[in-house]
Amino acid sequence: MKSFQYGLGLMSGTSLDGLDMALCQFERKENDYHYQIIETFEIPYDKQFRDRLEGAFELNGLQLMELDHDFATFCAEQVNHFLKNVPIKPDFIASHGHTIFHNPQRGFTTQIGSGAVIAAQTGITVVSDFRSLDVALGGQGAPLVPIGDQLLFHEYDACLNLGGIANISFRKEGKRIAYDISLCNIPLNY
Repeated sequence: MKSFQYGLGLMSGTSLDGLDMALCQFERKENDYHYQIIETFEIPYDKQFRDRLEGAFELNGLQLMELDHDFATFCAEQVNHFLKNVPIKPDFIASHGHTIFHNPQRGFTTQIGSGAVIAAQTGITVVSDFRSLDVALGGQGAPLVPIGDQLLFHEYDACLNLGGIANISFRKEGKRIAYDISLCNIPLNY
């Protein structure tokens, strides 16, 4: 078994500016984890696709499922195009999807971009739907933030993520916690 893996992360954020991809190498040496960013790429959404994503919360069930499939197909096409230009095939794809509904206080969250469709169209193992279990367990739907920060940036007291919405993670009473703290890039779009 090799000591490192290559992962391709897919992210479509609240700002709706495009699909971000990052091909990274992760390596474990004893109890320490290291990463290296190999290649990144952003594909801006055209106006039509951006409008579809922005208005998705108003769709009926069938229309939302169609958008889920179309978004996953778009992601798979972009992954296949991206991988033609890099010498490394990832061991897995980690796809955040695109958040349509998110209300952890009421116990639900929905991200579109079917991991099954992406896996079928790329031939690569896909991990997805990161938020649902965390929300079901009472979390805010960002389970990867505290885990990633702890494993990759443990030397820091706190980590601040500046996305569409800013969130922070830190250790408190021996446990790593994370939560949203404010809007960040969303107002900059206006």
